[in-house]
Amino acid sequence: MDSNRYYFCSKTVYNSPVLLEEKFNMSIKKFIFSQEDLPVVKEKKEIDPVYKKFRAEIIASVFISYAVFYLTRKNFASAMPAMLTDTSLTAEDFAIMSSLFYILYGSMKFVGGMLVDKINPKAMTGPVLIGVGIVNILFGFSDSVAAFYVLYSLNAILQGTSFPPMAKIMACWFSKNERGRWWAIVEAAHNIGGSLAPLITSFAIAFSGSWKMGFYVPGVISLLMGVVALYTIKDRPGTLGLPAVGVWRNDPTELAQVNASPVNLSFWQVFVKYILTNPLVWIIIIGDMSVYVARTILNDWPQIYYSQVHGWSLIKANSIISWFEGGGLAGGLLAGYLSDFMFKSNRWMTGLIFALMLCVCIALIPLVQDTSYTMTAVLFTIMGFALYGPHMLFAVGCLDVTHKNAAGSVTGFRGLFSYVGAAMAGVPVILIKNSWAWSGVYMYAVIAILLTTLSLALLSRLHRL
Repeated sequence: MDSNRYYFCSKTVYNSPVLLEEKFNMSIKKFIFSQEDLPVVKEKKEIDPVYKKFRAEIIASVFISYAVFYLTRKNFASAMPAMLTDTSLTAEDFAIMSSLFYILYGSMKFVGGMLVDKINPKAMTGPVLIGVGIVNILFGFSDSVAAFYVLYSLNAILQGTSFPPMAKIMACWFSKNERGRWWAIVEAAHNIGGSLAPLITSFAIAFSGSWKMGFYVPGVISLLMGVVALYTIKDRPGTLGLPAVGVWRNDPTELAQVNASPVNLSFWQVFVKYILTNPLVWIIIIGDMSVYVARTILNDWPQIYYSQVHGWSLIKANSIISWFEGGGLAGGLLAGYLSDFMFKSNRWMTGLIFALMLCVCIALIPLVQDTSYTMTAVLFTIMGFALYGPHMLFAVGCLDVTHKNAAGSVTGFRGLFSYVGAAMAGVPVILIKNSWAWSGVYMYAVIAILLTTLSLALLSRLHRL
């Protein structure tokens, strides 16, 4: 009888609302915040298959997540020609919304970068994908210009937190002398998403006869991927009882960066010393900002230019962007492999070669602009190839010049300025076009590309590995 009473009481205490609430709060904290490293107790022969399995899951999940983020971001520009016809939106609205998106996106990338170094990346990636999916579906249910502004801004806020956790994951799970090629694979995801966005959006609109389907389809895809990311994204190896990636791979370049990164510094000390007052970071920011101006001009405006000036169909005009992104896919991948193998982790000399190629390509635009579709597609493919090399290398290279544990912070800080650059390809483009026509927009892109090239030339001389 007494033992039964004790069992009943202990069971009641164990399941009391207070204890259940504490257990729930601990689970939430464990899900949100990055945990302390666990001791490594397994032998290498047991660690190797686990490490390889987690890395395969992580790279696949990060790749697909990043592609979906781009799909649910670029579908707006792809649907714009149809929306300009079927809704009250104007080209000026598109320019304002584009600039607003990039400003909000860059600001949230900065905030997300500051937070993610202390947060479990799983807690950002999965929920944000789900939120982006819901916003896209709501976009399709809307008809007013005011609703478009609000929802597109909300999409920017959510998407701004998408990349910093991925940068942290790549810095933690892939070491320095291999990071170029793995980062190139991840960066290729936005070429995949960017090339699929115009195709999926165009065909969804053409099949249904409504621009709304261009938001419903990507929205559902994002919802599904968000659920998958909750199960496949991982925190640092140490939180799983695994050794740091530099130790596991015995990578001397990674271990040198770790040894040069003191562990007894506060967040603010790391930010000021290794980011804010680091001249290499600021040169990267100038170059990256410039490449974002050029990339956004070449990515957001050709659809409108070719449909309005040359009278191309929606699918034909959008296909140019698919060629551009397809070339970017190849260029980013090759740049990553060259920077690892041929140039021994020297991101800047690799990027300079691609930037010089881009200078040649942009100079050829006036010669082929009014020729055949095939020549235009070939040129956009080569430009994408040449532009996405520096684009990828600025992203991975900024991790090489700062504190090992500041991957999210430096990515967010760089991203803030990157998307100021992207915003400079919104309203400023429409102002330039209204004053100097499309030739003025072309010169604007040329200046941005020249600044990118100059930045890479400086970095190749100043940064010693």
